[in-house]
Amino acid sequence: MRKTLNKIGLKYGIMGITYVVVQLGLATLLNLLLKENYEKYAVYISFGLIVLTVDCICFPMIYLLTMNMPKGEVKHVKFHFGHFLLCVLCMYGLIGVGAVLGLIFHTPLSVPFEDPEQANALAKLMLNSNFFVRLLVVGILAPIFEELIFRKILVDHVAVHGELPAILLSGLMFGLFHGNFQQGFFTCFIGCMFAYVYIKTGKIIYTILLHMTVNCATSVITIGLYEKFYDILEKNNIDYENFDTFMEYGMNNFDLPFISMLLIFWVLLLITLCFAGLITLIVLLCLKKIKISRGEEEESVGKQIGALFTSPGLYLFYAVCAFLFFENYVPPIIVYFKNTLTQLNG
Repeated sequence: MRKTLNKIGLKYGIMGITYVVVQLGLATLLNLLLKENYEKYAVYISFGLIVLTVDCICFPMIYLLTMNMPKGEVKHVKFHFGHFLLCVLCMYGLIGVGAVLGLIFHTPLSVPFEDPEQANALAKLMLNSNFFVRLLVVGILAPIFEELIFRKILVDHVAVHGELPAILLSGLMFGLFHGNFQQGFFTCFIGCMFAYVYIKTGKIIYTILLHMTVNCATSVITIGLYEKFYDILEKNNIDYENFDTFMEYGMNNFDLPFISMLLIFWVLLLITLCFAGLITLIVLLCLKKIKISRGEEEESVGKQIGALFTSPGLYLFYAVCAFLFFENYVPPIIVYFKNTLTQLNG
């Protein structure tokens, strides 16, 4: 098993290094070429880089690097629509828990050091991005290629040594590769669930559809509703922080109350799904409906879990992910303290 994990770690590490080099290299080059226009197109540049690096480079690369490695057999069983809905519910339960854990770590490392103007500018850019571009890149392409990379290819090669290490490694690598705590925990949790579904069904299409469901709900529908809400405010010069102005417009126009209620309903629906999903998941675990099969010749659970953190080959991939976390959190902290010292000295 350690031999396989070493190979997987090295190959995914090479993929990760390529991802970082291409992303940073092209982003730096475009920043130099576009100069002041870079921020104007920042979201679309980000979307384009994701498609280029993940879909066009990382997927073909990891497929070719792993094509000669031995594969484990996965089951091919029927997956009814009711099973899919149950998985959606459990998925939101995991997202809720992961989101809370993520905020606990993400908030103290980011919020105190954020530049409010820059944060608002990026949020505004995202809200003003084209709906169909978000749907294509985030809602369709990302789930397809991420599932092929972190479920289909990864699980196929690790499952030969047991379901448990394949499930855990798939979730762990998927979560770490996001490079931030805000997404890291819940993507790790649902990554494990997606790996479990793939192993039990043998059909990657099911995890792709589950992945599309969550991506469309958050990055497409939720942002789309916020986009419409702020668009109404901007077109009518309404300050949403001014309650009287907000209410005065709402009393005389139907569009703002309608989109506001729709947005509130949607957010409450997502929160309800998280709570209902968590309860459903707990019940399923208590009833032992979620079972991970173990072969007679498999290593002990402790050794399988330990191998995920003691296989030297995996350290390369973990190092790449550590760099992504560093890049995400450390530069804003350095800039913050630098500006603070400058102001104190000035």
